[in-house]
Order: sequence, then structure tokens, then C-alpha cells
Amino acid sequence: MAKPTRADAELMLQLGGLLQSAEQSDARRWFFKEFKAKDFAEFDKNYPQGSDERWKVSTVLGFFETAGVLVWHGLLNADLFFDLSFGIEPVYQKIAPIIPGWQKQAKAPALWENVQWLAERAETWNKTVWKPKMKAVKKSRPRR
Repeated sequence: MAKPTRADAELMLQLGGLLQSAEQSDARRWFFKEFKAKDFAEFDKNYPQGSDERWKVSTVLGFFETAGVLVWHGLLNADLFFDLSFGIEPVYQKIAPIIPGWQKQAKAPALWENVQWLAERAETWNKTVWKPKMKAVKKSRPRR
């Protein structure tokens, strides 16, 4: 992977600012505290189309959809993004069972495809880049 640039850092700061916006903060707070659905049928029942709750889920996913597009197209350094994480793993863990049904209902097979790709890429990155890096750091640190 290419070395992160100043432009990558600036984009990361912009994404961080977006994540701290009132709308994102409210949606993420609700998502982690209140969201409960084990599959699409339960999701659709609890959070029907047009509901504020479904909008909050879309807001949370919209952030990662945007980030996924930027990383996919090489406009944002993947190592830099995944090193900070932004919490894709816990979001995707909760939403992964819902996405296929949502795509089917919306008749949009590409709906949230960048969220899926980003989460899968994050998992690979954590196994192949992050953990080896942390092992090396731990080995090089003197014990007290």
C-alpha cells in the first residue's frame, strides 16, 4: 500500500468531523444502544420504511458507504483508514444479517455494497496488517 499523504490525512480529519456531527452522533448512539434486529424481517417490522429509526440506521451506514467508496477508488489510503477504524466492525456485526433482505426489498443489489466490502476488507486488514504490526511493537518494547 502506498504511503499516506497529507491529502489522506486531511480527508481522514474531514471524515472524523463528519462522524462527530450531531446527526451522526445521534444515529450512532441510538444504533449501539437501541438497535435490535436479528434478521431483515425483524428489522423491517421494528424499523419500517420512513421511520426515524431506519433513517438512523441509514445515517450510520451512509458514513461507511462513503468511506468504502473513497477507499475502494484509492482516494483514501486504506492503511490509514483501517488503523483508525471508525468502528466498522461492531456496526457490520449487527447489520450484516439485515443487508441481503434490505437489498432484496429495495430491489437494489448494490445497496450498502461498499459497507460490506469495507467491513470484509477491515477484517482482512486486521489479520494481515494490524496484528503483525502490534506483535512487532510488543516485541520491541522493553519490559518493566
